[in-house]
Amino acid sequence: MKNLNYVVLDFETANGSRTSPCSIGMVKYVNGEKHSEYYQLINPEEDFYPSNIRVHGIYPEDVWESPNWLEVYPSIMQFIGDLPVAAHFATFDINVFRATTEKYGLPLPENLYFCSCVLSQKILPLRSHKLNLVADYFGISFEHHHALEDSEVAADIVRELANIQQVDTIAELVDSIGYQFGRINGTNFVMKKKTRSR
Repeated sequence: MKNLNYVVLDFETANGSRTSPCSIGMVKYVNGEKHSEYYQLINPEEDFYPSNIRVHGIYPEDVWESPNWLEVYPSIMQFIGDLPVAAHFATFDINVFRATTEKYGLPLPENLYFCSCVLSQKILPLRSHKLNLVADYFGISFEHHHALEDSEVAADIVRELANIQQVDTIAELVDSIGYQFGRINGTNFVMKKKTRSR
């Protein structure tokens, strides 16, 4: 897995809006090994819902002095670079990334992305593929709904799935389940269209 390079990210949000991230966690893997991590509280400049606070334990006063998305975006993109990005249930996290970036009038990056939950669904024989249950399958313990811990576990899961599929790159891993990458500034992570036989 010497060419297994990727970044996994996870958001917690202040409310039900995709434009309200209050924390981000990211983990970078290079050559199949953990390389570095990034964690940041974010001021969403939006109201907090009690239901969200109950999930992640982040309160409005915790982020009053924190930077907003406009201020953290450069360091986030510097960490990601040009690597493919993953999230466990990427439909949520990538849409938070997209919506918040557009909220502040910033350019969306061209990075490819994929979903570790979809990979798990295609590879692992589990009834549910929620992050904590997939983690249990691999014997990984963690603090659920903490953005850095969630991203670290999802990053470990991607590596474990690549090992099961016996592939050396993220492109091979995605291809092994018949999917094609999404792009953060465009298309979604989807199953490849089957060509009709004549």
